[in-house]
Order: sequence, then C-alpha cells, then structure tokens
Amino acid sequence: MDITERDYDLLVDTEIIVDVILGDAELTVRDFLNLSEGDIISLNKDAGSGGDIYVNTRIVGTGDIIVMDEKLAVRVQDAMDSDNVVRYFFEEQMI
Repeated sequence: MDITERDYDLLVDTEIIVDVILGDAELTVRDFLNLSEGDIISLNKDAGSGGDIYVNTRIVGTGDIIVMDEKLAVRVQDAMDSDNVVRYFFEEQMI
C-alpha cells in the first residue's frame, strides 16, 4: 500500500485513543460480584513488566507505569516502527 505525503499529513492530525493494559485476570461473574473495596485482583503479568500500549486492538508498544504530577503515566520503552504504525492506521481506516 502506497501512502502519499498528503495521506500522511491527514493522519498525523487525527486523534486516537491509546489504552495501556497492565494485565488481565479471569474471574467468574460470582467472584466479580462479590468484590468489595480493598479486595485484590491478581493479574497475569509479573511485577515490573510494564504495560502493553494499544491503539484499537493492535499492540503498538510497551512501557513502564510511572506517576507524573500525581497521575499515572506510561514511559514508552518499546514501540512499533512508525512506518508499520502508519500502515496499520490506514488499514484500519482510522482517517
């Protein structure tokens, strides 16, 4: 797929939603409904392994979870190369 400079210019101004997934867990509905404040859900990732950075359903990188100005943030450690990201956005018809 050939991406023109005009296409690229349109893409870079498009807003996207980025999700960072820390991990996941499998619970029954009963277990979920029985959760209360202070309960802990154990995730499937090792401590310190960071979060997976997603755009739509596609993982585009990984990063470390940090606190910045009293808010959670992600420091990108590994990211998909920009050509592949742009190609993915066009394939997903995000613009």
